[in-house]
Amino acid sequence: MAALTSLTQLTSGNPVFENFYRQVDPGNTGRVGPTEAALFLKKSGLPDITLGKIWDLADPDGKGYLDKQGFYVALRLVACAQSGQEVSLSSLNLTVPPPKFKDTSSPSLSSTASTSSELHWAVRPEEKSKFDGIFESLAPVNGLLSGEKVKPVLINSKLPLDILGKVWDLSDIDKDGHLDRDEFAVAMHLVYRALEKEPVPALLPSALIPPSKRKKSLGSVVGSVPGLPASPPPPKDSLRSTPSHGSMNSLNSTGSLSPKHTLKSGQHSLNWVVPVSDRGRYDDIFLKTDADLDGFVSGQEVKDIFIQSGLSQNILAHIWALADTRQIGKLTREQFALAMHLIQQKVSKGIDPPQALTADMIPPSERSTPVPSMSGYMTPVGSEMAALSEMRRDSSSSVGSGEFTGIKELDDISQEIAQLQREKYTLEQDIRETEEAIRHKSAEVQEMQNDLDRETASLQELEAQKQDAQDRLEEMDQQKHKLEDMLNEVRIKCQEESQMISTLQSQIHSQESDLLCQEEELIRAKADLGRLQQEENQLEQSLAAGKIQLETIIKSLKATQDEINQARSKLSQIQDSQQEVSKSIEQYNSTLNGTHGGSMTNLADMSEGFSDRENGGFPAMVRAPQVSQES
Repeated sequence: MAALTSLTQLTSGNPVFENFYRQVDPGNTGRVGPTEAALFLKKSGLPDITLGKIWDLADPDGKGYLDKQGFYVALRLVACAQSGQEVSLSSLNLTVPPPKFKDTSSPSLSSTASTSSELHWAVRPEEKSKFDGIFESLAPVNGLLSGEKVKPVLINSKLPLDILGKVWDLSDIDKDGHLDRDEFAVAMHLVYRALEKEPVPALLPSALIPPSKRKKSLGSVVGSVPGLPASPPPPKDSLRSTPSHGSMNSLNSTGSLSPKHTLKSGQHSLNWVVPVSDRGRYDDIFLKTDADLDGFVSGQEVKDIFIQSGLSQNILAHIWALADTRQIGKLTREQFALAMHLIQQKVSKGIDPPQALTADMIPPSERSTPVPSMSGYMTPVGSEMAALSEMRRDSSSSVGSGEFTGIKELDDISQEIAQLQREKYTLEQDIRETEEAIRHKSAEVQEMQNDLDRETASLQELEAQKQDAQDRLEEMDQQKHKLEDMLNEVRIKCQEESQMISTLQSQIHSQESDLLCQEEELIRAKADLGRLQQEENQLEQSLAAGKIQLETIIKSLKATQDEINQARSKLSQIQDSQQEVSKSIEQYNSTLNGTHGGSMTNLADMSEGFSDRENGGFPAMVRAPQVSQES
């Protein structure tokens, strides 16, 4: 505390320190993030191990960022290291020159953020538009392409798989296992440069970082300073893993450990490489991460914790492979603590994980049983690592399989472009070799001409050698003519090749325009198909409604038909009754108008019979008149 107080007094009002602080914290927020600090301190030229030690001393509480006083401590320690002094808090009171940084003019420092934002993007607009067309043809999901969709396009370039792996690692700037539109443009730009025999850089140059990524790209910056943490240490309450949209494959396996291999905190051995002071913290994180309480954590459960370290996917995969000693795809409590320790060593001190576990790294509960060798074993952690490893595994079958993007025209054009570029490189190489041969021949001709001059000068003294010299002169003239003819032929061939290249380029442009037209026609056809489908749905709805109405009409028609049938039966009955009445009337008429003068008794009998038929068997109504008649 006294050292920090003294430092505050030493740096109070120091314009150099104040100017440096304004460069890394222009908003005066009172805190300097790990990325800004890494970029700034790396310019000091000190080794990464020294920078990691400086960070530990400047951030003793492990906050993951530096406040103003901590940044002053870092600057003071950088000055001590540059002056050859020991990097420790006791050196803060020493009198040393101000720290020096590369690419700065004392005491100003160009802001890295502003510099990166002002850098021109190396991907030209015409290249970007072409790459965007290829990007859209691969059917991105939510603006992202997975490794499976990008793999055929990369393999189609016929580049070696190790080059393609480097291209993927460099272009996946945010390390999410997918490529967005800008990242895909970077990948295609690197592929085209590699096809032109340009080496793929180890780190992505600033000019290739898309403008949209220059404030977000932490991977390439943090990777340059392994000793500094890539992000603040995650709080214990926020370390529970949450599933993402597929940026990491789950490290599951069919095998499992028996319950005797689950570990309690009291079983840690004293000679284990994991410090006792850290085991409790790692055990707490393990308990919070083990959501299913089975005594193991899978890759899906710990992926967020691993990614928050800011380490590359390769290192994280190697650490997982070392910790998963039994290769079951899950970690016990001890194995998880070992993995966290190796991550912490890499983040805070820049110590790379070993190729294989040493004796003091093996978890104590497993030291009685043989541990399989982890040398060279790599478990996939990210979806981009899985895609690239698959690319490396089936390279022999994928290169010649012909299964690329699934769009024949695009695949043909891409293949023709790659073939033309290879032919162009071959032709350029041939031209360079021919020009070199011409230069050699020209030198020989010049040498022969010099010999001729010397022979001509000595002709008077060597009259006897005149004929020989004349023959040689004629021979050289013939050679000269042959060389001139060869030179003319080479020039003609160069012109023909140039014309052929121009023709091929025009054909490429024409095919690209045709492809765009076909894509527009496809879009219009899709729109027409959508409208037709809507009309079909409407017609189907109308047909269903018509069917319902038809069923209602049919039911009504059946009911009406039943009523008509009933009415017809009633009408038949009425007609029968009418016929009987007509017959009765005829009988009455014949009785009334009979020639033999029937008696009234017969008439009464007929009336009685008719009444019986009309009244349904009630003859009493016609008997009454008979009684009255008899009386």
